[in-house]
Amino acid sequence: MMVSVTGRHLLGVTAGWDLFARSGTELIRIQLAGGMIKQTFVPALESGNPQVSLVVGAHEAVIRSSDDVPGYVVPDNGEARVLTGPLSGGGPFVPGPGQQSAWVTSGPPTRPSLSLVTLAGRTLGPTIRFLAAGAPIPATAVSDGRGDVMLTGGNLGTYDAGPGWDTPVAGTVAAVGPAVWLVVTCPHYQHCRNEAIRPSTGARRLLPGPAVPGYLYSTWPPVGVTSPDGTTAAIPEAGRTGQVTLHLISLRSGADRGLSVPLRGTPLAQSMVWSPDSRWLFVATADGQIVAVNGSSGRVRTLPLGIALPPVEQLAIRPAPASTARRTPSPS
Repeated sequence: MMVSVTGRHLLGVTAGWDLFARSGTELIRIQLAGGMIKQTFVPALESGNPQVSLVVGAHEAVIRSSDDVPGYVVPDNGEARVLTGPLSGGGPFVPGPGQQSAWVTSGPPTRPSLSLVTLAGRTLGPTIRFLAAGAPIPATAVSDGRGDVMLTGGNLGTYDAGPGWDTPVAGTVAAVGPAVWLVVTCPHYQHCRNEAIRPSTGARRLLPGPAVPGYLYSTWPPVGVTSPDGTTAAIPEAGRTGQVTLHLISLRSGADRGLSVPLRGTPLAQSMVWSPDSRWLFVATADGQIVAVNGSSGRVRTLPLGIALPPVEQLAIRPAPASTARRTPSPS
């Protein structure tokens, strides 16, 4: 483990939440309030599958491919270890409710399901069946932003699902978060629109203005993310030249703000993450840098770390412990 200290708050953050970043062979923990960066070596995953999950717990982080190859747990103050037990298999690996659990594949291949386990590998009991409209499907699963999962498979569309229930989600899911989802619906041929869904109630609201232009409809899982306060969606958009850039969509007015932040041609899941207070959006750019976008002004800043990092691919947030969480000052 390599530790670097900047000697100052990063971005003016004083709350105790941390930003995690994954490169091909490192896990990087950035403690913004303390101005400390910890880099831990993690062996490269023996998989060419781009679907890799980075799940951060209270005292560790877990990195795992959807392929059946070794994954790793990285304790805060220790070296990376190979995953064992229920965490070690292939298939989806999705954050569960709270901060210390995840959904993993279980059951026979003919009737697969997801089981909730702790990041220490202990089975908790709740399960989610791969169901849609009452029929088993060859589904894939991703986080719905609230501790349950989104399922899709075949031509049966997308479902939000939890233990004992599944609900269809009409439209193409563009961005997911704990308070609001952004979906694109096309009730008439070539006439599409943006809608905001509040998952806690199922309420849908049509957003003013045209639908998101150039959205990567073929992308699954959805790589767009909505802010924790439910006001803004960050999504990739492909321009006429094929270049993919970042757009911020107001989930109140429907306004679309394009930013000069280049993204990968096929953005990876977890390439963007919001700070818990919705003030900063962190983005892993096409060249592997981490930039911080002010959620209000749209101002783009390079994260002022003072050290060179390897190209990063994925990002995740560890919330501040409840006893130490403090309100951050308004960023510039």
